[in-house]
Amino acid sequence: MRFTILILFILSIATRAVGQAPVPDSSFVLAAKDQAVRSYERTMYKQEHVYEGNEYIPHDHRIKIHPFFPVDSLQPGTIAYNGVQYHDVLMLYDIVRDELAIQPPEGGYRVRLNNDKISNFSIKKHQFARLVGDSALGLRTGFYEILYNGTVKVLAQRVKTVHEDISSGTYKAEYLVKDRFYIQKEGAYHEVKTKGSVLSLFPDQAKPLRKYLRANKLKFNEEQREAAITQTAKRYEELTH
Repeated sequence: MRFTILILFILSIATRAVGQAPVPDSSFVLAAKDQAVRSYERTMYKQEHVYEGNEYIPHDHRIKIHPFFPVDSLQPGTIAYNGVQYHDVLMLYDIVRDELAIQPPEGGYRVRLNNDKISNFSIKKHQFARLVGDSALGLRTGFYEILYNGTVKVLAQRVKTVHEDISSGTYKAEYLVKDRFYIQKEGAYHEVKTKGSVLSLFPDQAKPLRKYLRANKLKFNEEQREAAITQTAKRYEELTH
């Protein structure tokens, strides 16, 4: 019933939009349909199960910086939750707890989503997927950002940990970034950090990859590690395909 209502809603708006255009084309119709879907979603959000959950409990306010990625303000994003795609959801990604907190349209407290029901989500340009890992795969269950999605994949697990200090007699704490990076090759996930750990996965192209890294001045220090790993994987696929 609900699906039928959605289709009728889309068609009615798209038809009116096309009737106003002197020479309708497919791109115009698709844009009209997309606008209709978004309008429908905004109207129906209050009735959606994505906003049914436990209250998100903030962290200790005394801890410096913030526990979120990429920023500490609500960002619009998309979530695939319990088999349904939701757009323009205001969210925060807590990478200390590895969980999403979302803001209902009417305001109020933020809702903590059930991780088991999230298959993927995006915040701006950052695309995340929930992977169920085990020791054989070399991966823990959690959310991973997809940095490169080719035959060889590059993933980042965004992590922050709490560093506490009471040596002065008063409580001091801050969040420290501890991101982890993985390359998926031939069905297995390999955690990588150094140039050697990356090149060991591509022994057949190690020499041209070393040359490529030198030519592009890519380093595996904290500042450039993410770019270096991603670019190396991309270059490997260029060399082998």
